[in-house]
Amino acid sequence: MGRQHSFPFPLVDEYLGTLLGVDLSALTTRHTAVVESANRLRRHLSYGFIHALWWVWLEDGRSAVSVPPGAGAAVGKLVQDVRRSQDRFAPSFIRELKRPLNQALSLAGLKPVDRVLSDLMFAGNASLLRRHAHGDCRRLTDTTVPPAEGLGLPTHCFPDGIVYGVVIDGRVVSCAHAHRAGVMEGRIADLGVGTAPGYRRGGNAKTAVAAVADHITRAGGEVLYKCAPANLASAATARSVGFVPYGTGLILTATDSQPKDDE
Repeated sequence: MGRQHSFPFPLVDEYLGTLLGVDLSALTTRHTAVVESANRLRRHLSYGFIHALWWVWLEDGRSAVSVPPGAGAAVGKLVQDVRRSQDRFAPSFIRELKRPLNQALSLAGLKPVDRVLSDLMFAGNASLLRRHAHGDCRRLTDTTVPPAEGLGLPTHCFPDGIVYGVVIDGRVVSCAHAHRAGVMEGRIADLGVGTAPGYRRGGNAKTAVAAVADHITRAGGEVLYKCAPANLASAATARSVGFVPYGTGLILTATDSQPKDDE
């Protein structure tokens, strides 16, 4: 067993662990915990799909994989010998993971795994935050200010969610929001951000992200920021506002057959 660590982001640990169904603070390094969770059969709020498998590797060496009920033993055998990060994403390994997942999904009346996603995770708190003041950045509670072409507003977060946008010429050109996860929403900002194509690389995303982060960290909260590994611009935005690497993730998704809620 690895030795215990002092973790710098206890709220992010608690938040992510709640979604995974495992106490991340109790994990040891160099060991992957496998947990079965009914959450893997339900669409994660703010997303249009089910996280049928959700595997995270944290920067300090902790690792946990969350799977549907009934898939834990088979997945546990598959992951116990995985040591190199590249092996986790090998097509042959993913095919092996899909078998027990699809069996569990089928028993629950759900469709099989349809996509494989990966992400980089960053975290932040009040002591790390770098504020960016760029133009007219304001909190948004409705669609009174329309978005610029190519940008969608997170209307599921209106009116009481945490949403900030940069406004230019009467339109929102960049918008950051805290996903409505249904978990610790007053203490964690699980950040999402988007910028209209004509307004990228101008500091707008940094300003909107920093505004959401400031909103939550002023009250003692913490921030979780995720992006695809290939999205270098998004990773640069995270670092520019002071966020630091927290971990990486692998997600095998399934389509939700139920209509999307108006969260």
